[in-house]
Amino acid sequence: MTLQVTVQKATNLPNVDRFGKSDPFCVLLLQGHKEKTKVIDDNLDPVWDEKFEFQVAGGLSPAEVLKIEVYDHELVGRNRVLGTLDLQLREVVQKGRMSVNTSLRSASGELVPQAKLQLKLEYEAPTSISGGGGGGGTTTAAANADVDA
Repeated sequence: MTLQVTVQKATNLPNVDRFGKSDPFCVLLLQGHKEKTKVIDDNLDPVWDEKFEFQVAGGLSPAEVLKIEVYDHELVGRNRVLGTLDLQLREVVQKGRMSVNTSLRSASGELVPQAKLQLKLEYEAPTSISGGGGGGGTTTAAANADVDA
């Protein structure tokens, strides 16, 4: 089973550099696996269009969370957090695909409504010989409160 995540772009990222603009990159974390986009220099509206595949043994649970952290790359010292996103994967588990354009949170957890991250996810659910698999379940009207249109 595979979860494909395409990190498309971010918009209106905060500028934390003293000279120039932030140099953003994303770190994706799922089930102990870590992936990272390239660094885009001097840009508060980066376009990555990078696709990552996560091999998920046994499939994904609807309660699974993909954690994404957006950083400003620093040549000296620690990279600084520009925003974070804990993305509930319920919709992609149930429907097989999901598009997201949502606000990020600051390192302290506060919503930063102007800073947005755009992603596309596709999931190949496990097939079951008995027909009971696939991560189904009931669908609610608010399948994912973290996703903004």
